Amino acid sequence: MRRRQRATSALPRLTVKQAVGAGVALAIPTGGTLMAAAPALAAPGDDTTNGSASTPRPTLSYGSRGAAVKIVQARVGVTADGIFGPATLSAVKTFQRANGLVPDGIVGARTWAKVGGSAVTPTRPTTPTRPTTPTTGATTPTVPTTTTPACSPTSTTLRMGNSGQLVKVLQDRLGLPTDGWFGANTKAKVLAFQRATGLYADGIVGPRTWTKLGCVGPNAPQPTPPVSTPSVPSTPATGTAAQVIAFAQTFTGTPYVWGGSSPAGFDCSGLTSYVFKNFGYYMPRTAAQQQAYFPRVSNPQPGDLVFWGYPAYHIGIYVGNGMMIDSSQPGVPVAMRKVYGSPSGYARVIK
Repeated sequence: MRRRQRATSALPRLTVKQAVGAGVALAIPTGGTLMAAAPALAAPGDDTTNGSASTPRPTLSYGSRGAAVKIVQARVGVTADGIFGPATLSAVKTFQRANGLVPDGIVGARTWAKVGGSAVTPTRPTTPTRPTTPTTGATTPTVPTTTTPACSPTSTTLRMGNSGQLVKVLQDRLGLPTDGWFGANTKAKVLAFQRATGLYADGIVGPRTWTKLGCVGPNAPQPTPPVSTPSVPSTPATGTAAQVIAFAQTFTGTPYVWGGSSPAGFDCSGLTSYVFKNFGYYMPRTAAQQQAYFPRVSNPQPGDLVFWGYPAYHIGIYVGNGMMIDSSQPGVPVAMRKVYGSPSGYARVIK
């Protein structure tokens, strides 16, 4: 009788000890022969290490879906629809470049850490407690009664993706809700502010932007909160637009002084209030108050007020032909200059 020839596998046979030592998975078929299976491959990506099992942070990439994608989308400033599509991919790469990561569009452990959230329970910075009032006789400077601290040109540079108390200072200066997160809305406001104030519009808040925001030093007096509007004088105002402009021009060269409202030194609204009050026109003190008090116009004429921001953070006196007189910033004296950027509006004082 012819002996039946056994079929041999083309794969090499390994003993159990050899296979385990090599880190190879073993498949045991019903016949009892040990077969070596191919080792599993790791997913690609520059930072794909996942977090602990208790706080899983799944690696996300183009095509991913779900709640974790929504968290990333909310943090990089795109619509949180839970679908990792082209817009999300572009925003993730932009975020990675801005935070010193490899811009591969893959959300792994390092990108999760920069994003500042987890796939399970994203967190927001907690609201700090209001500072307590210093006791009488204390030697330390008193803390302004605000929810945010002071700032200066040497404050930390901020950009999209940052968070914390200093971001709240920035948002407060820009008139935004102070949630402490430098997201897409905050960046858009920073860009608009930089364009309006003649700065390079890169969305990064450095020394020049801090200065334009009025952060002139840690010991500089902070703006006082708006007070109730005093009654309007009953004496009728006199003075034409030409007279107002001529009087304002006499202060050309006067230094900028934060809070200044006299010929010894002016800030922007200090100059406008001093000039118009000289002719009997009622004028609130701050730029925002002046903007709210006077009627807005779309066809500016000489003698009108010109504003930037809403609420206004800067103001000047329009003299016609695209020119104005203002007291712009520390180190720059009162001067007649071209209306720069895109003003937020004009208002009429002289009827």
